[in-house]
Amino acid sequence: MYFAASFNTLWRLFLSTLKLVTLPIGNLSDITKRAMDVLTNERKFLAEDTRNLRKLLDLFDIDSSNKHIDSFHDHSKSKIEHLVAKIKSGESYVLVSDAGSPIISDPAFPLVRACIDADIEIESFPGVSSVLLALELSGLPPQPFTFYGFLPRDDSKKRETFSSLSTNNGTFIYFESPHRLTKTLKVLGEALPEAQIAICRELTKKFETVYRFKASEWEEVEIKSVGEIVLLIHNQSSEKVLSNKKIISLASDYLHKKQSPKNLSKLLSEILGIGSKEIYQIINRD
Repeated sequence: MYFAASFNTLWRLFLSTLKLVTLPIGNLSDITKRAMDVLTNERKFLAEDTRNLRKLLDLFDIDSSNKHIDSFHDHSKSKIEHLVAKIKSGESYVLVSDAGSPIISDPAFPLVRACIDADIEIESFPGVSSVLLALELSGLPPQPFTFYGFLPRDDSKKRETFSSLSTNNGTFIYFESPHRLTKTLKVLGEALPEAQIAICRELTKKFETVYRFKASEWEEVEIKSVGEIVLLIHNQSSEKVLSNKKIISLASDYLHKKQSPKNLSKLLSEILGIGSKEIYQIINRD
């Protein structure tokens, strides 16, 4: 089974494709065998920072002297047309970021989209995701969750961002700079005081830490604001409580007209988008 998987990876190395390789986010042991095959055998690379990739290859004892490593970052859009033409002509490229997946809050997407539009095959060689790892460690409900990338730098825009979550249910995930974390928590505590928070820092590294607290209590938590930060916010919208009030009011009016609770439940289910059984229980409870 292992030989077959490895052979399949090596065979696909020779196809003209754009290969997306996820690199470790802190612990080198998290590199996969498939990713190592690509890093070892491929020759053309696109890296967010060419120096960082060469250092990583050295740490893996991979000779980089015969590899062509070009930069590809947020300001490399002018290279996309040329790269697509190169791949269409039969060349293959490996795209990596400094750590993690090149598509998550990193510059890969425009190139990936252009390759797909040009009918170029895209391959992914996955690895550790800080987003999913943080969700696992947070202790917050995992469904539904939404990842938004980096928070805005401006405090007023952050406040607007957090306030927009007030009517939504779920866990919301952001990246944040450790230098802005204190101000961010202050704004968050004011905008969503009842939200449950988890902060994950230095994931997979020696000093990996997870902080869990209520948004309004952020000042009571001693957080070491260094290293890579993943911020998770779980909000339970109060809209359901408001819906209950609507249900009770509508139920009173409807029942005065001698209609059955069962028929009322079906009607309100259509209006409010809530299950008729849940509405029936609310009517009978209140």
